[in-house]
Amino acid sequence: MRDVTEKTLEKTLELGASPERVWQAITDPAELSQWFGDSAALDLRPGGDGHMTWESYGRHAVRVEIVEPPYHLVWSWVHEPDVAYDLGTVTRVEWSLSPREGGGTVLELRETGFREETHFESNVTGWNRELEELRALVAGSEAI
Repeated sequence: MRDVTEKTLEKTLELGASPERVWQAITDPAELSQWFGDSAALDLRPGGDGHMTWESYGRHAVRVEIVEPPYHLVWSWVHEPDVAYDLGTVTRVEWSLSPREGGGTVLELRETGFREETHFESNVTGWNRELEELRALVAGSEAI
């Protein structure tokens, strides 16, 4: 396989919800389970472990690196399902939230560390789908 460590996946989303609301959606396991996989667990502190599980794709181990509510979150996760964090190939996911002029949030997502083209391509497709689910979740709470 071709080495693609230079590949970086970057997505920017403008959301009507506040940074605090978006932060809750990306850090609360109950909320993550509504838009990012079928179940989630997250120990929200540097060095904390967790997982994201999809019935169709398996359980992916996560390790939290940086937690700066409500604006900056970094975690790494194992691309292969059902592999322990310390034994797998990981990529690093960085979430940056900033207030949007006129209200709402600009969410910037950056994932790095891809070693295989297929992993990069599958995550591009996956993030497109999952971030639209995030958009729908937080849009439903804007009127609250």
